[in-house]
Amino acid sequence: MIYTITLNPAIDKIKYLEGNLEQEKNNRVKEKFIDLGGKATHVSAILQQLNKSNIALGFSGELNKQEFYEVLKIYNIRHDYIEVKNESVRESIVVINNSGGSYMITEKGPDILEPDKNKLIKILKEQVKENDIIVIAGSPPPGYSSKDFRELIKVLRKNNAYIACDVAGKYLKVSLEEGVDFVKPNEHELETLYDGNEDLSEKFKKLTSKVKNAVCSLGGEGAMYMANGKIFRITPPKVKVKSDTGAGDAFVGGYIYALSNNSSIHERVKQGIIVSASKVQHHGSCQIDPAQFDFINKNTKILEVR
Repeated sequence: MIYTITLNPAIDKIKYLEGNLEQEKNNRVKEKFIDLGGKATHVSAILQQLNKSNIALGFSGELNKQEFYEVLKIYNIRHDYIEVKNESVRESIVVINNSGGSYMITEKGPDILEPDKNKLIKILKEQVKENDIIVIAGSPPPGYSSKDFRELIKVLRKNNAYIACDVAGKYLKVSLEEGVDFVKPNEHELETLYDGNEDLSEKFKKLTSKVKNAVCSLGGEGAMYMANGKIFRITPPKVKVKSDTGAGDAFVGGYIYALSNNSSIHERVKQGIIVSASKVQHHGSCQIDPAQFDFINKNTKILEVR
């Protein structure tokens, strides 16, 4: 089974502008809708669209849970969220320019207390089995420390699950220290992980010495990964970008989909690129169209870097 863990999910309120966002101007909205927020929930939505069964876990605020669950229902996502009393699922305002660029304004999310943290640990101990795939993505909410995050990973490691982490900052460092199976820092995060004047590929090589299945996201320029001791760069074709929100999560969804099918590292990364390049051509946070996959696949380039 595949489980996704979103410690701080959100409801995305998406606004498409007639023009580009400007200060001291009445910025008119031409279209608006509600979508799913939270990185690992995006992964769940991608997997569902690829017909890959999964269960979404994490914390949900009690006060507006019904609105959140209705959005999950759009993607037919099975879930087992812990409902935090007297708290709400956070809202994120996503403003998308006519030119395709986006701005995100997010609430901090609910404070998570010890009883609810323990409930999540209990669920994981009871449900997660050997060789299950666990995707942990996104920033934890207030009250969820790096110590809590470390305990979460240790529990999953004891269950012999495959652990994929798409997190940043101190949580990324904990992931590396605990030896998770997959990480996906972006270029900036990789640069800050390692001091010194080495080029990006040299720093990436250091990363792969700790996590074998690491990928460095290069945004719209693709990604860097290692296979058979060699570093490769994969570049998608240029497509018309409608929204880049959730593109990295779409990559993880595609990667995990291929992983669950026992695909090679080359195929996993390529599937991630294909799904991500499809996602950016759509409005919303996690819509894709498999009809676009063939074109993207044929026009994606892989180059050995070193």
